[in-house]
Amino acid sequence: MNGNGLEKQEREPLLLIARRLLAETQALSTRIAAVNEIATAINRSLNLDEILRVVGKQAKWLLDFEHCSVYICHSNSCRLVTLFGSPVELDAASVIEDSPLGRVMKTGQPQLIKEGSTAAFLAPYASQLIIPLVSDRSLVMGTINFATTLPKAYTLEDVRIGYLLALQISAAIRNANCFEELNQLNAQLEAEKRKSDQLLLNILPADVADELKSTGRVKPVYYESASVLFTDFKNFTNLAEQLPPQELVDELDYCFSAFDMVTEAQNLEKLKTIGDSYMCVGGIPTPNRTHAIDAALAALQIREFMQWRRQEKIQNNHPYWEIRIGIHSGPLLAGAIGHKKFAYDVWGDTVNIASRMESSGVSGGINISETTFQLIKDFFECEYRGKIDAKNKGDIDMYLVTRIKENLSLDPRGLLPNEKFNQLYSVINE
Repeated sequence: MNGNGLEKQEREPLLLIARRLLAETQALSTRIAAVNEIATAINRSLNLDEILRVVGKQAKWLLDFEHCSVYICHSNSCRLVTLFGSPVELDAASVIEDSPLGRVMKTGQPQLIKEGSTAAFLAPYASQLIIPLVSDRSLVMGTINFATTLPKAYTLEDVRIGYLLALQISAAIRNANCFEELNQLNAQLEAEKRKSDQLLLNILPADVADELKSTGRVKPVYYESASVLFTDFKNFTNLAEQLPPQELVDELDYCFSAFDMVTEAQNLEKLKTIGDSYMCVGGIPTPNRTHAIDAALAALQIREFMQWRRQEKIQNNHPYWEIRIGIHSGPLLAGAIGHKKFAYDVWGDTVNIASRMESSGVSGGINISETTFQLIKDFFECEYRGKIDAKNKGDIDMYLVTRIKENLSLDPRGLLPNEKFNQLYSVINE
């Protein structure tokens, strides 16, 4: 009987201990489950601010606190984000090596302060728990901080739970930082791609550039009818000797930039400049039936610009250039050549005859062939010059384009098309 009574007395404390341990285990299990739920929630986002909002909302299930904040150092900048409670100030004294925060950042070891704070930014709180956030290279990238005014509020078990949470937050922050860096790299790549695409479009037409990027090569295309326009400055070599080199280049750039705006507005494709010669083509790379009209309109505007430039030079007592313009229409072959420095160009007798139209023209005149005349005669007034001997081409019927026909012109000088002109133009393109 005495032995049985002793056994019973020994079992009671053991049962109490067992029940307490079971309760603690269940509580710990519940907290670990809460950590896992928070981990699942924060890993759904790659946005750092969203991750911190989730932590601030859910961490209450793990620890009792009146203040919760995260201190993060990334990309050579540090910030303190308050997730719960009143915001606190973070000054230089808060991160020195002798402060709790400084020790965590230096050693990577958590700091448990049970009573009495020496940490400047958590000074109002008696109990503090500062847990390191560690990068994938075992470097401390910040801390998560819990605090309450109650003394001795946190235990070693709280440290373990806080550490489990910190591991999950660290992983989420690393993912968010990697995502941000990836986005920055993608943005840089996209910016560089836009630059390269723009450079390519400065060399090649958009359709041709797309073909080159998708297939690595450009097939030559035959066009049954296109209009080639050449310009050249009369006595350029002699006049160039009167100008300093930089002034000469600046003047060419000024004129050709104006030509570029005109040709783009008239749907012509600029091909190249050679010295003082400018070349563009209508009807490529997208074929159309108005290429000769487009070229004639561009020629009138280029001539008008050069006349204005001539008057400006005369007023300033500067040497000026007189322009010759030639246009011929016919079949040609177009394509891109080169492997490192691409060039979009055209070939065929049409190109050669267009060059002869320019060289056989007159200063300030727009010289066109019989073929081009037949394509534009209903829109423009033209003067027949007769048969003119063209180098290596024999006698060719040539015309000078003077203006848009009066009944189709918006202005007295015949430079701008009116509504009737545009209506007839639209019919041709249908």
